[in-house]
Amino acid sequence: MRTEPILLEVLMQRFRAVAEEMGYALQRTGYTAFVNETADLGVALVTPRGEIFGYPVSIGISMFANLDFSAVLRSQDRYDEGDVVFYNDPYTTEGVASHLPDVNMLAPIFAGGELVCFAFAYVHSTDVGGNVPGSLSPSHREVFQEGLRVPPVKLYRAGQRNDDVFRLLLNNVRVPTDSEGDLLAMRTALRVADRRVRELVERYGAATFRAAMDDALDYGERRARQVLERIPDGTYRFADYLDDDVASSQPIKLCVAVTVQGDRLHIDFTGTEVQVPSAFNIFSCGKPHPWLVYKIMFLLLTEEPDLPVNAGLLRPVSVSVPEGSVLNCQFPAAVGLRTTTGVRVQDALFGALAQARDGLVPACGAGTIAPVVFAERDAAGRLLVNVLEPLSGGTGGHAGGDGLHARDVVDIANLRNSPVEAVERKASVRVLGYGLLPDSGGPGRWRGGCGAFLEFQVLAAECSITARGMERHRFRPWGLAGGQCGAGGRVTLRRAGQAAPQDIGKIDLLRLLRGDVVRIEIAGGGGHGNPLDREPARVLADVQDGFVSREAAEQAYGVVLDASSHGVNEAATAQRRAQGRAQQPPAERFTFDPERRRYEAAWTDAVWQRYSEHLYGLPPPLRNEARSRLWQALESRRASAGRLSPDDVDAAWQQMGQAAAPATATA
Repeated sequence: MRTEPILLEVLMQRFRAVAEEMGYALQRTGYTAFVNETADLGVALVTPRGEIFGYPVSIGISMFANLDFSAVLRSQDRYDEGDVVFYNDPYTTEGVASHLPDVNMLAPIFAGGELVCFAFAYVHSTDVGGNVPGSLSPSHREVFQEGLRVPPVKLYRAGQRNDDVFRLLLNNVRVPTDSEGDLLAMRTALRVADRRVRELVERYGAATFRAAMDDALDYGERRARQVLERIPDGTYRFADYLDDDVASSQPIKLCVAVTVQGDRLHIDFTGTEVQVPSAFNIFSCGKPHPWLVYKIMFLLLTEEPDLPVNAGLLRPVSVSVPEGSVLNCQFPAAVGLRTTTGVRVQDALFGALAQARDGLVPACGAGTIAPVVFAERDAAGRLLVNVLEPLSGGTGGHAGGDGLHARDVVDIANLRNSPVEAVERKASVRVLGYGLLPDSGGPGRWRGGCGAFLEFQVLAAECSITARGMERHRFRPWGLAGGQCGAGGRVTLRRAGQAAPQDIGKIDLLRLLRGDVVRIEIAGGGGHGNPLDREPARVLADVQDGFVSREAAEQAYGVVLDASSHGVNEAATAQRRAQGRAQQPPAERFTFDPERRRYEAAWTDAVWQRYSEHLYGLPPPLRNEARSRLWQALESRRASAGRLSPDDVDAAWQQMGQAAAPATATA
């Protein structure tokens, strides 16, 4: 480390402060609710090599600190003062843009005529064209359906706007005024960075500034390695699932093996599902992309809260990701719902690390963030697209504390909910209810956080909504150390004139009419520890606050409440808990819901390994059809026999080959 320690600490704080000022400037000048209300945005300072050295902690998306910008930097022959590079395509940026609605800008910063660093800004654009309003749908099969793809191109050259590119962008989105406003807000954030970095260089000198960039990254790496050394060496395995692949009821399995060796951590995703014909794929380019590793950074920050947030924190982390898998897909796979998959990857990572040390990680959270995008036309026929709410569920309980309500995936972003008044002002809806779901948090000594619900009535004709990312409807969030599962998600629709709502599963693109009522419920987090060990006073407080019902207090926690005094009946509680303990089976590390247990009773690790070996033995273009046919054949066997074996996989695979042989010969 070349920079004197006190000066380095000062400059690391200044780097963070510059990034946070960028973020707030972007939010306050943003045009759409996604930016100025929800704060779905990101900013950073980037070294000339492409590593983030300055990152905010209080505004915007908080999990992209190890993005690798090297491919974007290489895309241009030269950089001049006033240049701004625009892009949103994952495939030509090696995953820096991870799906098309995240529109990005990168600008060089010069001081004294010399390039010192880059400034980065992005927003989640409400719409970038594509097949549906809001651009994202889980049923998309290829990236071309998801909107306009833009490789790195100069939107500004030496300070002059490239109007041809600007018109091309705005001509391909549904609400160009919104998009233009957010683009100009991003430009404002870059200007803030330019001004503040020049001030720092003027005060401390270019040589000190450059040295501090490198030293900040090295310092972050050194501190991260010290934390990793405290985790016991070993290899820890776990798997988790997305409910289905949209095209069928086939779950998407995500496998991880986390190996801790000294001050290094390696994540092997071998066995993970092949890329799927829906929008759940991630283009990671085989790197430790944030969507594959971001919770490692937050684990480090939990252990050492004073760590600087920069790319150095994840330098000790490496990955192995099968090419052509759902986590390392090939062009032109759809990637719009990479958040949904990325969140589940983190659940699998924490499931593995839960085995390394008791109390290291919490129980499973809801693993869901579902922005409800509402599209309608105004009196002039113009399309309006707004986000009603970015709904999320509860976090898992942890050793020593309850989960947070409606804040799961809080480590992805500092996303805020939209005030109901703002929702009703921007969109033709009447919000009938918005709050927490009682009894949705998994019971435990430390209760899981409750999920959120949103219920609204449509006030305009011929509207539509999308709500990508709905999950945990089938496989509920798992409990830890004797804690129970959180409740699953649900969506109901009551059509105008109907008396009763209908459960409609998940929302892809839902068309609505005036008077329709939609209710969306998000899962709660899993519990941690035996629910019968929860302090009765805490259970009473939960009942009084509306988080737990009286019935659940008695059935799940063994706490009997006195109807007259509204307090705890100590004698009845002691008796009820004694009975409950006598009937409890021995506690296991993980508590899975019955649906997962039934599924994995047949789809054992050995069966899944043989299934994966056959699919990965095919060229990537042939895997999707084979995947679907093989899974359907094995599910038929499971339904009839109640179990599966590796031999069943081989037999089904052989039958598929024999069935395809005549067609192949004819072709």
